[in-house]
Amino acid sequence: MDESRLFRLSGAESIEIKLRISSRVRYVRLRILPSAEVEVVVPHGFDQRQLPAILEKQRDWLVRTLDVAAARQKVARVRPELIELPAVNEQWPVRYRDNPGARRCRLTHGELCVTAGEHDWLLPLQRWLARKAREHLVPLLDTLSCELQLPYGKVSIRGQKTRWGSCSSRKSISLNYRLLFLPPEMVRYLLVHELCHTVHMNHSPRYWQLVAEKMPDYAHYDRSLRKAGERVPAWARAY
Repeated sequence: MDESRLFRLSGAESIEIKLRISSRVRYVRLRILPSAEVEVVVPHGFDQRQLPAILEKQRDWLVRTLDVAAARQKVARVRPELIELPAVNEQWPVRYRDNPGARRCRLTHGELCVTAGEHDWLLPLQRWLARKAREHLVPLLDTLSCELQLPYGKVSIRGQKTRWGSCSSRKSISLNYRLLFLPPEMVRYLLVHELCHTVHMNHSPRYWQLVAEKMPDYAHYDRSLRKAGERVPAWARAY
């Protein structure tokens, strides 16, 4: 269950938080979303009267991090003139046509033509990225699945906020279209990572043993993945 609450911090303007109650957490979790919103996740039964004190304790971090997030959001509103996709070794110049009644993105004479209102260009580009990801990532996943003998169920392409991919208990794999901004070898690791979850739905020692068996040099890419989000341009991280 989600709800919005307004809180006043000392020496700062009031901030609005997205409060989420979850049975999957035991303690209060506080984070800044890419959309520059504050999300607080609390366990069932939590006394919400404690929230003002918790937020006040994190006041300096909240103000500092919100300022950074807001600056990133401002950058994200700048339309890209060139899109580089290292995963598939492609570059696409982008041209914009102002048409408030349309939201589409098409390939025309070697460039992307985005037809949309002045502030509606992001959605067509995101849809194009999803189509491009399905075109390239799904065949690669199929190839790896056969090569590694790790069959999966269905595959979907999404724009997850915090995950590069996921695997369900039914062996359905979801891939983030932002993988297109990563180097090919890192994308390969992410796909191997999710395919191994079709055997072990956790990160147990047995899971990592399987990953090492399928990709012996995985550790290097796993470490690099921690900062991989920095490779995604600001506009493509926007929601």
